[in-house]
Amino acid sequence: MKGPAVTASDGQPAYEKTLRWWDGFTISLSIPAALFISLGYGIGLIGAWTALALLVTVAVIACLQNYIYSEMAGMFDDKVGGISMYANQGWRKKTTLAGPLATYGYWFAWSSSLAIYGLQIGTLTQAEWFPNQTWTFSTGLAEIGFPHVVALGVLLLGWALNVLGMRPAMWIMYATGVLVLIPLVLFAAAPLISGDWSISNLHWDLAASGFPGWRTAIAWMFVFAWSVYGIEAVATFVPEFRDTTRDTRIALRLAGIFVIVVYLLVPLGVGGLTNQADAAAAPVSFYLGAFEKLVPGSAWLMTVCLIAGLLLLMVMTTADGGRVLHGSAIEGLTIKQLGKLNRFKVPGRAMTLDLVVNVVLILFVGQALAVIVAGILGYLICHVLALTGFVNLRRDEPNADRPIKLGRQWVYIAAILAAFDTVLVVVGALSAQITGYGGIRELLIGVVVLSISVLLFAYRQIVQEGKAFQFRATDDDAPRTSTTEMETA
Repeated sequence: MKGPAVTASDGQPAYEKTLRWWDGFTISLSIPAALFISLGYGIGLIGAWTALALLVTVAVIACLQNYIYSEMAGMFDDKVGGISMYANQGWRKKTTLAGPLATYGYWFAWSSSLAIYGLQIGTLTQAEWFPNQTWTFSTGLAEIGFPHVVALGVLLLGWALNVLGMRPAMWIMYATGVLVLIPLVLFAAAPLISGDWSISNLHWDLAASGFPGWRTAIAWMFVFAWSVYGIEAVATFVPEFRDTTRDTRIALRLAGIFVIVVYLLVPLGVGGLTNQADAAAAPVSFYLGAFEKLVPGSAWLMTVCLIAGLLLLMVMTTADGGRVLHGSAIEGLTIKQLGKLNRFKVPGRAMTLDLVVNVVLILFVGQALAVIVAGILGYLICHVLALTGFVNLRRDEPNADRPIKLGRQWVYIAAILAAFDTVLVVVGALSAQITGYGGIRELLIGVVVLSISVLLFAYRQIVQEGKAFQFRATDDDAPRTSTTEMETA
């Protein structure tokens, strides 16, 4: 068994190697929970068959990407920050700007989603148990009501669980993960167990937006990728796996296969239990009626399961985003202050920054969905940089130690996936009006966030390190080399 995975700048051990592959798989359970946020909107606007086809396509791509990231995780098993760090390693000799762009694009996508999940919990809680709590007050920029107060509460809860260490967070993930599995399993089995399930409820409606079908498909895959691609989050915790190579390989690949199964069977089950008009009218709460058809009188249970899934997402997101910022600081990509761990050996400062950002979003933006396009933009750019970084590493570092090595065909697969994600970035970001998730203002927010990342990187190099700005890195942190590599599919 290896010792501590990462060493902080003061030379003291940082993260403890306490996780196993099943912990990584539990972390990935949060991603199917995100399905309940976007699926209703998709069914309502483009039909269940269309949403199913696009979701499965994105899930297959996410699975392939996870296979590619497993090789990079093996190469950089001491790097905190997952695929954003792999992007940095793959591009650092060509341009140092890729690192800060990837890390902040990744972090903002995950961090800003906390407010979205919290507000969804608040809305569900109000609808099920406190329908008369309709009071509001204004902060000057946004109208705040009962859902916003609940969102602040669960945001603080998720933060508190994480800053106390990884184990308390994992136990909450286990508990909420079990609850999430209840609707996933029942909806997946709906065609077999429910007489109310009907294939006539599933429709193709790609042309309903009034835009060309190909553009509508890309616009929706752009939105779906925001959640489905998130199964890569397992890579962020690689330095904390006990048996790094084995646990990494199993966790990343199992998560990829699992997400394909879920995103195939659950939309099929849900789509056959409800009609398109109901999903369009209530894209989040329509699940309650669908679940009632499976288990009569259980709307409250579905509400509890949905809230558990969203809480699971919040706990995982806080852990993931905090580690990405911490890893970025360790690698010199952002300000030093974020490179500190608390006494529980977790990045408390970085997680607190997540908390502050989302409190601001809830109190002064109100509807956090307004920044979703900005988040997706940076997140997909991170994936493009990570996938092309894989190609760069195969070409520039052919003798690097690769404990998990894929066959040569994966270089071409990575290039194709990078090209596909680039199309999603360009076409999807410019087609946000099709899905209703934003517009030019939100794109500008994304550009500003990415620009700030470069400014903070320059500040770290010039002011905090007292060095000249470097556009290319040296060989000081090159990958380990080996002459005994194993080819595995």
